[in-house]
Amino acid sequence: MRVMTWAAIAAGCCISVEAAAQRASDDAVKAAEDAFGTTVGNEQTGLYGPYEARGFSPVEAGNVRIEGLYFDQQSELNSHVQRGNTVRVGISAQSYAFPAPTGVADFTLNVPGAAPIMSARVGGGQYDTWLVELNGQTAVTSKLNVGAGAGVIRIDNSEGSKNLQWTAGAIFNLRPSDAAEVTGFWSQLEDCHNEQQTRILPGGGWAPPEVKRHTFYGQGWSSGDCRESNGGFLGRYNFGNDWNLRAGIFRSERIQHKSYGDIMRNVKPDGTGEHYVFKAPRSAFTSYSGEVRLQKVVTAGEFRHTIDASVRGRNVDRLFGGADTRYLGPGRIGVQIGFPEPSWTFGPQTSNETKQGAAGLSYFGQWANVGGITLGAQKVDYRRDTMEPGRPMSRATDKPWLYNAGVSVVIAKGLAAYAGYTRGLEETGTAPDIAANRGEAMPAALTKQIDAGLRYTLKPGMNLVVGVFEVKKPYFNVGPANVYGPFGAVRHRGLETSLTGEILPGLNVVAGMVLIQARVSGDEVDRGLLGKVPVGVWPRQSLVQLQYAPKAWTGFGIDTAFYDGGGQMTTPDNAFKSKGYKELMAGLRYAFKIGEAPASFRFQVHNVTNSYGWEIGNAGAWFPRANIRYTTNLFVDF
Repeated sequence: MRVMTWAAIAAGCCISVEAAAQRASDDAVKAAEDAFGTTVGNEQTGLYGPYEARGFSPVEAGNVRIEGLYFDQQSELNSHVQRGNTVRVGISAQSYAFPAPTGVADFTLNVPGAAPIMSARVGGGQYDTWLVELNGQTAVTSKLNVGAGAGVIRIDNSEGSKNLQWTAGAIFNLRPSDAAEVTGFWSQLEDCHNEQQTRILPGGGWAPPEVKRHTFYGQGWSSGDCRESNGGFLGRYNFGNDWNLRAGIFRSERIQHKSYGDIMRNVKPDGTGEHYVFKAPRSAFTSYSGEVRLQKVVTAGEFRHTIDASVRGRNVDRLFGGADTRYLGPGRIGVQIGFPEPSWTFGPQTSNETKQGAAGLSYFGQWANVGGITLGAQKVDYRRDTMEPGRPMSRATDKPWLYNAGVSVVIAKGLAAYAGYTRGLEETGTAPDIAANRGEAMPAALTKQIDAGLRYTLKPGMNLVVGVFEVKKPYFNVGPANVYGPFGAVRHRGLETSLTGEILPGLNVVAGMVLIQARVSGDEVDRGLLGKVPVGVWPRQSLVQLQYAPKAWTGFGIDTAFYDGGGQMTTPDNAFKSKGYKELMAGLRYAFKIGEAPASFRFQVHNVTNSYGWEIGNAGAWFPRANIRYTTNLFVDF
């Protein structure tokens, strides 16, 4: 992935179109500018990702961008139109216009170039996982390039469930003049026969007994189906004299035709519990969003001033609820007992509509070899109308001011310090499947973040980052009545480090660690009904990934990664904490040619030591981590 820098965006370059369809050379480790989350094609590296940063989820918070422009994501962009993504936190967000607490997940598009290229990917893995994917690009005219792709993947999940996915996408890039550019895209995913594995909810402060991994314990009939689609247009126009206009409008939709859940509640230390299943009727989440941004750059000697004026908005419609839950009787985890599918009776569904608009100004000033300053302010108009059966419509409104400020200072050659403050209005997620109000979208809430740190360039292309942060948000969890909702406030205070770059010729590293002190406050905590530590947050995560591919090996390379995570709190009253988890990965890659076509083969073994571990969701559900497994991928660019 070509990681988009703010300088490129400021210069008005929407996207890079050089040989975008090529996949054989994808390399996330080499592309990573820090250890805080980089994805290139199907490769990813770093401590964070779009669904987890500093203990929260940028996607759930609504902090997603496409080429820097505001995007309200309801479903994932597939690989036919998405080139990759970068999570921007700390110093990488300093020069970013309109940053947000929880970090920003910035997606880049797989924009087609003029050269005719067909890129094929064939992959497989342990058990019954396999995939075939084809992407191509070509020039239609001297000004119009188009690309398209399709694929099918059979996923044999490590937990034992299986599903089949069909994907397709198309994208075009039109450059009527040097000053103007328009890009349009469409992507769709059909997720069929998505089996639901049994989820484990212990009845107290203990760990469930180990179960055999990669074994399906659910019901054969509990397979869901859904459709995810995204589309949109992006444009830019350079007026000259350093005036640039950029705009994007997007549609994102997730349709769950049917969905099931399989839950073993009140599991005792011996593995026995109460077996429940549910089925939900069709649900739909549809969003229209976009942004228009006008930018002016003023350069005067050693000073560069960038001013952005932005108008953004979204309109989201959600339909959810109405699920029917059935008690199947006593059961035991790790033991499959087949039941005939019940005759379901769905209840009335709830709908809500969210409208949000914002207008803002952002300033980024740079003084060469001295430092920079960022200032921003936005006025937001937020409204959510909820229509619940049997009740009058309820409306939630807010019109806050959001603002951010940041500064970076060059202390010495290669050493810079930074500090920043950000106030945001963020989404707070939806109720999980284990809650009685599953699928209900929680209201947006004011959040804030402060961070500071140092970045040291050890040598060109190799950077060390050390930073501290504090993020404050409302706290949501499943309460005593099994209803997901707000319970006071949560604060994540932490330390994060990153080391990336080429240590020696041919030896690249992505290494990082994050320590988080997560604390909950509020009336429930004061009364002893809720513990001080939130459920499911990793107090420690560390990653060391090394890749060695010297030129003398003529295309051959080896890589390894070691991950270490601390134990998670598993119950709201903090009665139990899980053990930590460690995992080792080893792999190899080989770049070669088939005729004149560039190709690469990649092979990886995950969890080499076959460590047994659990992962705990933020609502307290337990999931066994995957056992030892392998993946293979062959890429060819014709």
